Amino acid sequence: MNRLDALKYFVVAAEVLSFKKTAAQFSVSPQVITRMIAELENDLGEPLFKRNTRSITLTDFGESFIPKAVHFLQEEQQLFGSSKNAKDELRGTVRITLPPYPFFDRILYQLLTALAPYPQINIEWRTDFEILKAVDDQIDIGIRISKTPNEHWIAKKIYVMQEPIVVSPKLITQTGLPKDIFELAQKFPVGNIFNSSTGKAWDWIIGDLPIPLVNPCVVTTDLKSLLQATLAGRIFAPIARQDCQHYLDSGELVVVFDNYENEIWSFYLYRPNQTITPKRVLLVYEILEKLLTESTT
Repeated sequence: MNRLDALKYFVVAAEVLSFKKTAAQFSVSPQVITRMIAELENDLGEPLFKRNTRSITLTDFGESFIPKAVHFLQEEQQLFGSSKNAKDELRGTVRITLPPYPFFDRILYQLLTALAPYPQINIEWRTDFEILKAVDDQIDIGIRISKTPNEHWIAKKIYVMQEPIVVSPKLITQTGLPKDIFELAQKFPVGNIFNSSTGKAWDWIIGDLPIPLVNPCVVTTDLKSLLQATLAGRIFAPIARQDCQHYLDSGELVVVFDNYENEIWSFYLYRPNQTITPKRVLLVYEILEKLLTESTT
């Protein structure tokens, strides 16, 4: 039995003193009203109505139960009714996790600009290479690099990740160019992001092949710092196209190997696969999908 519906039926029936009229008001059969009221009485252990073939009247218990039922329904309306209001649904915090690529700074600016009509929506923007968990970390939306989306995600593939290995022309004048990617990793000044699980720099990944860096000159936890070290003429490094394209266009950086771009990973925008997703989360997800798609076209 749906006790909430049963209470609603009882309150109306107590007012109109007719199961038939109550049924018409809720667009159900009189048999449904009769059955639900009987089950409610059984749960309460007391009759709510006296019945005869022509009419129903409230019992003394039914009379005393009315204010309790009305109060409960009013509390339910306050608890759930307000959340059904569109304005109230578009308030609260949306927690977003994503890797700390510099080009996402612009996406954050655009997102907050798009959310100007919704000042009650708060954004937590958590940049980290660690994948935060939806339940433990209360994550609503994520942007992640992955070969395939997690089976528990509702995911949208945004674009294929490309990280050409780039260098400043002034460093080339000092070191020359390596004959291949393996010589570069072993004998030239290189750098990459710090891998907290190993305590060393991440390997370069070319296709499915990991290439360890023998003696990296710059290791950092910050992608912006890796880009700056490359621009300063200190290292060869893999930099995301979205972050280095401006410098490639200006000639401040050049691609070392055109055929060595990592294209096996993709950026996915995702949200946990949940039975109920708040409307504020759906709104932010839709805005992010639009912004990310436009940024890659």
